[in-house]
Amino acid sequence: MTTRCNLITGFLGAGKTTLIRQLLSRRPAGERWAVIVNEFGIVGIDGTTLGAVQPGASPVELREVAGGCICCAANVPLRVAVTDVLRRVRPDRLLLEPSGLGHPAAILSTLAEPGLAKALSVGAVVCVADPRHPLPGSGHDDPLDDTWRDQLAMADVVVANKRDLVDDERYRAFAAWVESLYPPKQAIVPAVEGQVPAALLDMPRARWRPVLAGSHAAGTTLEREPACDLPGLGTRHAALSGTTASVGWLFDDPCSERAAFDAERIDRLMTSLSGIVSASSARLLRAKGALRTDHGTRLIEWSAAQVRSSPLVFTGPARFELLFDASEGDAKTAASAIAGAVAAVLRDALAVAQAR
Repeated sequence: MTTRCNLITGFLGAGKTTLIRQLLSRRPAGERWAVIVNEFGIVGIDGTTLGAVQPGASPVELREVAGGCICCAANVPLRVAVTDVLRRVRPDRLLLEPSGLGHPAAILSTLAEPGLAKALSVGAVVCVADPRHPLPGSGHDDPLDDTWRDQLAMADVVVANKRDLVDDERYRAFAAWVESLYPPKQAIVPAVEGQVPAALLDMPRARWRPVLAGSHAAGTTLEREPACDLPGLGTRHAALSGTTASVGWLFDDPCSERAAFDAERIDRLMTSLSGIVSASSARLLRAKGALRTDHGTRLIEWSAAQVRSSPLVFTGPARFELLFDASEGDAKTAASAIAGAVAAVLRDALAVAQAR
């Protein structure tokens, strides 16, 4: 028996993890599903949130591949993760969520290799997109736009997430541009909070795929900085690939693992985070955290200049991570400065809450 497999792509902050959570909640009774989630950074925020969405339901096998894009470095981490899940779980369906910076072409090529092709039936490639993203030729081009365009070009189904946040004129312009892409899309589906019919996963795949100029070089690797223990705060991790870098914290110190953060100070951090990063000649791409606060356990997110906070139930150490681009400066210097500024706020938020 082959395992049905779908690639869920999408740029940073588009809502891939939210969509997968919705799909998992609607999976057919009695089916075993598995998810492999890939994050550029080290601390694994998305895996934490996905692993916490099914209280009382049959478990979903979750495998994290953190630290770089699984489309890079000859795809060895991807092959290892897929092979391990297939052997141990034998799932009915496997969902692959690459990093928002990942290119789908190399991933699909890996899944088509003889060893995996016999075990997998690869279905529709779903791309989750934010229709507010500037369209090509709009005068707001971004160095990372090649990745966004590649993800949409490779998709069979485009989910225009966050439909409630975009006006009708802009949505129509986005849909018209996607409809102009070749090969044609099987569907362009507007969505709010990633709510789409699970039947989208079984839509046909295109037989032809475009050649993508923006794909990563096959040998691209991630340079990991040594983990740094911060007494009373936890462990800081950093990783760099070219001009893109991540800085993250696992609050695994015995003094802080179960401690609550001051919610007001965390809110201030999230609203000032873009300015903190800009002060180091860098640009914030995404920030996400799973934190216990004095107002309850929260999933906090920054993407596209929007801050969100929602309830979350999870186990293990709290965590926080941000991803930034330092194309106008030095990534290592920026990472050090940003980490110092953010750590000061995090430490203060812990201390204030603990003093109450």
